Amino acid sequence: MDVFTDIAQKYISNKLIAGLEWDVRIKDKTLSRGVAGYKDSKSKDPLKENQIYRIFSMTKPIVSMACIRLIEKNKIHLNSIAQEFIPSLKSLKIIRPGGALERLKRPITIADLLTHTAGFSYSFNIGCQVASFYKESNLLNEPSLSLEEFVEKISELPLAFQPGEAWRYSVSIDVLARVLEILEEKRLEDILRELIFDPLGMNETSFFIDKTLTSRLMPMHGTNNFNELISLNQKNLEVVDIEKTHPSQGQNVHERGGGGLFSTVRDYQLFCNFLLNRKDKEGTPLISPMMHEFMLKNRIPEKLLPLKLGPRLLDGYGWNLIGRIMIDSGQAMSLTNNGEFGWAGAASTFFWLDLQKNLSGVLMTQFTGRDLNLANEFRAASYSAL
Repeated sequence: MDVFTDIAQKYISNKLIAGLEWDVRIKDKTLSRGVAGYKDSKSKDPLKENQIYRIFSMTKPIVSMACIRLIEKNKIHLNSIAQEFIPSLKSLKIIRPGGALERLKRPITIADLLTHTAGFSYSFNIGCQVASFYKESNLLNEPSLSLEEFVEKISELPLAFQPGEAWRYSVSIDVLARVLEILEEKRLEDILRELIFDPLGMNETSFFIDKTLTSRLMPMHGTNNFNELISLNQKNLEVVDIEKTHPSQGQNVHERGGGGLFSTVRDYQLFCNFLLNRKDKEGTPLISPMMHEFMLKNRIPEKLLPLKLGPRLLDGYGWNLIGRIMIDSGQAMSLTNNGEFGWAGAASTFFWLDLQKNLSGVLMTQFTGRDLNLANEFRAASYSAL
């Protein structure tokens, strides 16, 4: 067994996850690819390659990349005003920790949405004064709403701060996704298929899966309490049913820019490959070299650092137009490199890339409710192998 299999087996033996699938590449060559463990903790059926996973927030970089492509096509700009597309955003109010309400001092821009500096939040953001409003709305567990309806509900909730005043992980990419729908006069699924999935050959990434493929959908383990994800310390490795809140069947269901996609390790590695080399499946560049460089630069000023996700510090990280990016590896808690970037999903899916080292990694399982160190160990092992 290689070191990556050893790490996977450790988590499986300790009953932290049921099984894991991964693909780590250096300079276009496979460093390690494999599966370990079981498809679910109950049946103990061995996990096979090319399973389908709910990737939750790993949807965000894909939607962000679609927006970046439209920016380079001159259809929208970073300083475009979100309320010009979604008028209900004009009435947003900021609620301060003491309860005082404020009007917007300036409108929310596309840049604010891409970088989570608009003032939106999530129900699971511990210590955020507007998290309770999100929890009461139960938006994360309401799949019957269209993206339009979802964003209209968001516009009824207060903001946590004035746009640009702070960083807060949030539903802002859902709002961005609705802007793109209005701009392109298409459903989000169709936009992503045209701009991302088809050019890259991501044939098994979608907001729903065909009934013929349900046997490949990996069951969810842990919890279905998505309103309090960060505060939970789930240790029970049991299969949970999340079809009611995060359905896999039927078109036009649960299209969310912030976390609705299903995908595979293979498909997401194709997306990573594009983020490394800018090229589609035919070898044709989809974005310019300058845009590639521009989109990966940190956008968060020093006064807003360090970034916090609930109680957790994202040590050494800033945020670019895609996701988090390491800007000070001297602050990192595991082996990495300045310029390493990527993100994760709520069910313990992860990806990371490093342009300088030509390194990419994708790992997927389905476990919610506990913060695992799994991705840090895999990423550190990939750097140790250089």
